[in-house]
Amino acid sequence: MTTVLLNSAMMPDEGVYVLRRASRGEFAKLVADAYRRGDLRSYIGYPETAQHIERVSGVPIQVNRAPTRLADQATILICKLTYRVPDPADKGKLKPSDDDYEYFVATYTRY
Repeated sequence: MTTVLLNSAMMPDEGVYVLRRASRGEFAKLVADAYRRGDLRSYIGYPETAQHIERVSGVPIQVNRAPTRLADQATILICKLTYRVPDPADKGKLKPSDDDYEYFVATYTRY
């Protein structure tokens, strides 16, 4: 099984998604477990988000702006800001606090 790390709750492929909220502790454990298994793929596009996930999980997170690819039966771990950045030109310039993030877990099944 593949575990994908995202910084938004998007649906990049056709299929069925089931999404639920997770606590910071649960999210961190799931990230660390997937990393130890060797099946964690990061599609985190912003260094600030990657650094936040590293702090809460203790796992190195790679910044990756490539298109997201999902395998059938993938688990998706989502760490996203609780707000939208008002001006897109400011993305990457903001310094969010740890409390500015929320976490979700999704499962994906391809049609």
